[in-house]
Amino acid sequence: NPIDDVQVRAGYSETITRPQFRELAPAVFVNTETDANFFGNPFLQNAAIKNYDLRGEYYFSRDQFIRVGLFYKDLENPIEEILVPAETLQTTFINAPAAELYGVEIEYEQTLPLYDWFEWSFFEDRDVSLRTNYTWSDSEVSSEGEEVAINIGTNLNPVRGTANAAGRIEDGRRLQGQSEQLFNLQLGLTDYNANADYNLLVNFVSERIRSGEILARNLPAILERPPLSVDFVYNKEFVAWGGGYEVSLNIENIFGDDYEAFQEVGSDRVDVDVYDLGTVISVGLKRSF
Repeated sequence: NPIDDVQVRAGYSETITRPQFRELAPAVFVNTETDANFFGNPFLQNAAIKNYDLRGEYYFSRDQFIRVGLFYKDLENPIEEILVPAETLQTTFINAPAAELYGVEIEYEQTLPLYDWFEWSFFEDRDVSLRTNYTWSDSEVSSEGEEVAINIGTNLNPVRGTANAAGRIEDGRRLQGQSEQLFNLQLGLTDYNANADYNLLVNFVSERIRSGEILARNLPAILERPPLSVDFVYNKEFVAWGGGYEVSLNIENIFGDDYEAFQEVGSDRVDVDVYDLGTVISVGLKRSF
């Protein structure tokens, strides 16, 4: 704590990431979200990660703060989902030799004293809260120096084989599943007289790799662009019929943003999955006591 209300932290840790069952199982499954087939690799290794973190925090009040953090991760044997040559869309999993991930994160939470600023009667018994987080990150996968373990047998009789990582993974590309930018925002209004909360939620995730490339056929990775999600949530508590109740209204994906997955080389683009998520509206009523 160099000065009042300021805290600086530095940290180092070593962690592992174990393969999931679906990544290990030597059987063909259907991904219900993408309709693509995938099969596991029983010869996957744990990924070893060295984590370096530096963080500074300034507290306005209890649970109200601004935080800035820097992070760096050194990964050995990270697990990557890649495309495989097949008549239909199929993927499998391999260990890349190494990768690094680094970035900066900014987080801010505060209850805004709007009545103190404007002295409007509307804000006298109401609090406005703001919570937001932004993360920028980048990563690089290395395909140099090692061979990767693959299954050259059948699903019922898996046999360990090896392949040159440089023939399976584009050297220097981003990690599969890693977005350069993440942003979320929660803007809330609490009305104490009415026992009601109003919240607007915004979530943005930038483009990322859904499945890695097939270098042998010069086919690019499948990229995905998740939809921008804007939601509204309303909750109100009230007493009636001898008990306490809570009514809620949720509106998800207000602007109806779509999901897109595609392959792209230069100005050429082929859509793999493009669909409309739509807007979901739900109303609830529950007894709280």
